[in-house]
Amino acid sequence: MELCRYLRWKTFSRASGDPQQVWESLLRSQVPFTCLRTCQPWGPDDEVASPECCNRGRSCFVKDPMGGAGPKLS
Repeated sequence: MELCRYLRWKTFSRASGDPQQVWESLLRSQVPFTCLRTCQPWGPDDEVASPECCNRGRSCFVKDPMGGAGPKLS
């Protein structure tokens, strides 16, 4: 799953610079999700902001370079 660079959620931080920590935070289901462009739980296209919904199919989607393809499973 790719993440949109504008998707945010409670306790989200890029300060660590570690994509694995971003995915671990996401997998803990830290909600609510918001869009950084609107500061609301929906994007500029009025659709829901969530990891499942914020994808390449939306006109406002911008791939987050830290999002990667998903967590590394051991």
